[in-house]
Amino acid sequence: MKNDIRDLALVLESRLRLVVIESWDERRVLETLTGLAVTRAAGLYLWSVTEGLRRFAFGGEALDEGESCAAEAALRRVRHDPLPNLYVFCDLHPFLDEPRVVRLVKEIAMAEGTAAPTLVLVSHALKLPAEVQRYAARFSLALPSEEELLSIVREEATHWSERNRGARVRTDNRTLQQVVKNLRGLSHAEARSLAQGLICDDGAITQEDLPELNRKKFELLDLGGVLSFEYETERFADVGGLFNFKRWLGERQGAFLARRKADMPRGVMLVGVQGGGKSMAAKAVAGLWGLPLLRLDFACLYNKYFGETERNLREALKLAEQMAPCVLWMDELEKGLATGELDGGVSQRVLGTLLTWMA
Repeated sequence: MKNDIRDLALVLESRLRLVVIESWDERRVLETLTGLAVTRAAGLYLWSVTEGLRRFAFGGEALDEGESCAAEAALRRVRHDPLPNLYVFCDLHPFLDEPRVVRLVKEIAMAEGTAAPTLVLVSHALKLPAEVQRYAARFSLALPSEEELLSIVREEATHWSERNRGARVRTDNRTLQQVVKNLRGLSHAEARSLAQGLICDDGAITQEDLPELNRKKFELLDLGGVLSFEYETERFADVGGLFNFKRWLGERQGAFLARRKADMPRGVMLVGVQGGGKSMAAKAVAGLWGLPLLRLDFACLYNKYFGETERNLREALKLAEQMAPCVLWMDELEKGLATGELDGGVSQRVLGTLLTWMA
């Protein structure tokens, strides 16, 4: 959190009066902003449509209770504040289609001088109106490192032990390291929630828990659309032939799981006739390495609207990175990259997007 406070302080030192923070972890955002307000010796005010505008860090009393629940009234109060206070508005996005609200936000953002207040908009997703975008700075909280994730799992194991008369959580180091790797890409709160779910049922973290952990992570990240989570993997004992492929995977498993960039495998293309076992082999890779399996169906990628197909691919690849380490199975690849005279160059742009990502 210290790094987040330092980085956010640097943003505010640039005298930008409008900051946007998109995050599902509102509690952690408010903790970070509280720490920042303390270091800057500034007042911190919080607004929500249910509570109105109130002091957040110094007692929590409401200001103009009832009246300030209206977004426009609360923003007018911010607009006329002569002090460099921090105003945090939670979930203002439903009101950003109202002309007066948009204008007030813009006036706050354009304020000059060292004593002007700063407006921080916090929401899970927030698209600013065009007339405001260039006045805003976007800030993202850092995701937990592997050390922090391991600490979270151990804290939840300690809490479980305290509730169960000192009984110890059963696990092994290999499984624990896999759990930590599979929690990457989640916020602190999300990782803690999944760690609680792993332990609370039977007081153990085993290999059998990993598929359920990956399924819940997939649901949290909302990886819908053309990307799907495959619940069933295969074993290479059921895959005939492909001896060189099996050997290649065995040689590179350690490099991939250890994330050694120098010799990490980039991927493999399986080519063959229908029914030759390509899909089963792709599923078996995830089963062999004990990783979640994501399926990107290129046959479902295309959209009739201009630019939507490429955007679908970019979003799918971005979300797959959040599930890393994982196996990304690109199915029906030729249907997405086959060129046609009437596709307006979409297939070429899709190929370019894919090659850029792979590089």
